[in-house]
Amino acid sequence: MKTLLTSLLFFFSIFIAGPSEAVTIKNKCSYPVAGSLRYEESNVMFAQFRLVPGQKIHLGKGIFNTKLILRTIPDAGMDEAAPITSTNLKTPDCYVELKSSDEGIKVSVD
Repeated sequence: MKTLLTSLLFFFSIFIAGPSEAVTIKNKCSYPVAGSLRYEESNVMFAQFRLVPGQKIHLGKGIFNTKLILRTIPDAGMDEAAPITSTNLKTPDCYVELKSSDEGIKVSVD
């Protein structure tokens, strides 16, 4: 009986589970990067992060059909002000790579 109940629960969980969307961000810079994710319509921030070089994070699980704004800034001890990079994300289901460039952080979205 216990096996039957477990099997039924597993079977139904496969059909009930919806698609899981999340923004995956990977830091390929040689320095830490701090940033935030915001809703584009209201400009309300819902997640903040700080990534060390090589670190990857998944944010925004459970958000569907929403445009987002990704804002990033180098988080290294700098003598001068670093530029804030702002990128619009059309869907919350994307893979973002942060890379170093002469102007600051280069963002590539897949």
